[in-house]
Amino acid sequence: MNAPPAAALPRVGFAPQVRADLVAGVFRASGRVHIGGVLADEAALRLYQCLTREVPWQEVTGDARGHHELPASGDPESAQARDALLSSAEREAGYGFAYRYRNFPMLDHYEAGRHRELYVMRLLEFLNSGPFIDFARLATGCSRISFADAQATLYGPGDFLTCHDDAVAGKQRHAAYVLSLTPEWRADWGGLLAFPDQGGHLHEAFCPSFNALNLLRVPTPHLVTQVSSFARAGRYSITGWLRG
Repeated sequence: MNAPPAAALPRVGFAPQVRADLVAGVFRASGRVHIGGVLADEAALRLYQCLTREVPWQEVTGDARGHHELPASGDPESAQARDALLSSAEREAGYGFAYRYRNFPMLDHYEAGRHRELYVMRLLEFLNSGPFIDFARLATGCSRISFADAQATLYGPGDFLTCHDDAVAGKQRHAAYVLSLTPEWRADWGGLLAFPDQGGHLHEAFCPSFNALNLLRVPTPHLVTQVSSFARAGRYSITGWLRG
């Protein structure tokens, strides 16, 4: 599908009702916040269209050996390598950090000059604009935020992200964000952004929704629960960190 002419694209920006001062109060009290209706409706719809029709997804896993891009299963050798990576992630998930889902590394592609025509790149530009960085600093109370990285993600049946807190030495991650762009979802399909307490109980969870921004302080333990085999839609989001 060809992208429409640039002049026809809606501008990515905040919806009029979004107020950083109100967000800041909730974030300061709990270290996380869910902001519904965060973007103008036309921009959110166009982002969803881009994610479902235009983004060239790749399947990825992660385990104790690192991040892996899954090969296409077009021949027996690549299918065997793919199965091995999936099995490794499943084993690691039983007791450590692991993940599997589809992604599109937006910042990597943008910096390399690839896929800049995609509408999701207009969101990346907005996330690094003055208005958004000012919002992020006020909302989180962190004046050291200077840029946002980003990846688009798609979780389907069997996909997951086990518990972690996003703290990585040298990365200067001050907050994490998830822009949820999933118009149809049920809590019993899984895919919840969940927050365990010190006892291992889930203290709170955000269900995938449409045009909602979730912010959380780094470090904050969190996970994405495994998407069920009977989920009837994909879990679409754009996620990353607000960094120094």
